[in-house]
Amino acid sequence: MTAYILRRLIAVVINLFIISLFLFFTLRFLPGDAAQNILGITATKEQLVQFRHDRGLDKSPFVQYADWAGGVVRGDFGNSFLSNQPVANEFFRRLPITLEIVVLSFTFTSIFGVAFGVLSAIRQDSFWDYGVRSIAIFGVSIPSFLLLTILLLVPAHLWHYSPPFGAIDIVKRPVDNLKLMIPPTLILAVSGSAVLMRFTRTSMLDILRQDFMRTARSKGLGERTVIIKHALRNALPVVLTFMGLQIGNLLGGSVILETILALPGLGTWGLLSLYVKDYPIFLVFALWAAGILMLINLAVDVLYAMVDPRIKYS
Repeated sequence: MTAYILRRLIAVVINLFIISLFLFFTLRFLPGDAAQNILGITATKEQLVQFRHDRGLDKSPFVQYADWAGGVVRGDFGNSFLSNQPVANEFFRRLPITLEIVVLSFTFTSIFGVAFGVLSAIRQDSFWDYGVRSIAIFGVSIPSFLLLTILLLVPAHLWHYSPPFGAIDIVKRPVDNLKLMIPPTLILAVSGSAVLMRFTRTSMLDILRQDFMRTARSKGLGERTVIIKHALRNALPVVLTFMGLQIGNLLGGSVILETILALPGLGTWGLLSLYVKDYPIFLVFALWAAGILMLINLAVDVLYAMVDPRIKYS
């Protein structure tokens, strides 16, 4: 297992290198000019030339990439074109906000998706089953950005209340932070929970029809033990696969949530950097997101072996 994990980690580094190459040179072919976007249409030719010289944009793309990659190896991710401040400082300042959104949303997605999926499967064709499936269809059909907008508009219209915009430090004011973050992250988890519920239900129904489930019951095991220890554990590989993929959706959803609530997270930061072609920021944001997804896939593969002893990695 250790050798397998090391090989996968090496593959992550190689993939990140390839992604950085692709993004770095692709960004150069996008329409627009970073100097013009940042300085504005009123900038003089001399100002544009000086800006490009100061940021190294007057060098060849290959030299620019070599300079940037060499800095990354040394732990220097460069300076923002827009603010001329170190990208790493701003990245770590915004990181906790995006992580909190993803962690809270993922927690709600996992809890509600798995719990209601199991309930729907063990109560097949009952009132609970039809109710949960109806809610799941609603959750899949309604876009998250629409639900988040409704979350803002309805309280404002009915009770003249709107949530505070901007971030609240979870360390200094944990209660206020959770009051602000829990409602929108619950909304963000609706779609993922609905799809996860359907995956869990389908996988559980397939397992519940297997012969070994009847054998487990015939041995006198309690229904709770049969469901949790035998049925759910065997259904987990399929469920874990979707849960790993859901991280990517939540990273995209965090951009929407940060935009609507004016949260200074990585999502809005990366989106703005792409708009103005602030290459150092966007590269760090994109590589962080890609790295997270690859590490999550590795974690899911490792969890396969933990929940199913039949799976071996050599």
